[in-house]
Amino acid sequence: MLRRAAQVGARAFTRASSTAVVSSNQESFAQKAWRWVDVTGYYTKWHSRRAWILDQEPIARAASILVTEYERKLLLWLTWVNFFYIPISVWYWYGQFTHLASKPPVPLMPEYQYMNGRKRDFSHVGGRWNDCKECRWLEIECKKMCFDRLREEGREVWGLRRPRTQTIGFH
Repeated sequence: MLRRAAQVGARAFTRASSTAVVSSNQESFAQKAWRWVDVTGYYTKWHSRRAWILDQEPIARAASILVTEYERKLLLWLTWVNFFYIPISVWYWYGQFTHLASKPPVPLMPEYQYMNGRKRDFSHVGGRWNDCKECRWLEIECKKMCFDRLREEGREVWGLRRPRTQTIGFH
C-alpha cells in the first residue's frame, strides 16, 4: 500500500502540466509570430478543447461534456463569421438610416385652405427684419437661399460670418 501511494505521488510530480513552455531565447520567429497573432486566444481555443473549456463560465464548463468537437468548432467559426458581418450590417443600417433624410415620392395633394403651408406668412419665426418669412422654421434649404439673397443685398445676417463647422463660437 505504501508502494502504491509512492507511485501515485511520483506520477503527480511528473504530470504537472501538458503545455510546453518555451523561453523567449529558444523561440523561433514563426512561434513568436503565432504567439502574437493569438492575442485573443482564438487559435489556442480552436486547437485545444481544454483552453476552450477553461474560457467558459462554470455552468457552461459542466455542460461542455455534452458538446461534440464539431459543435465546438462550429461555435467558434460562427463567432468569427458574426464579427465579419458586423461592419457589413452597420453599413447597410447606415445606408437605410440616411434614406430617412430624403422625402419619399408622394402624390400631389389638391389645394385646400389647410394644405401647403409655404403660402402662409411665417413672420413670427422670421429674423430681425422678418426677411425670410416665406420659410418655415426648420426649412433649411429655404433659409440658405434667403440668407444668400440677404448677403448679396449687403445686409448683415448674424451668424453667417462664423465657420459652419463649429457649433459654439468661442472654441
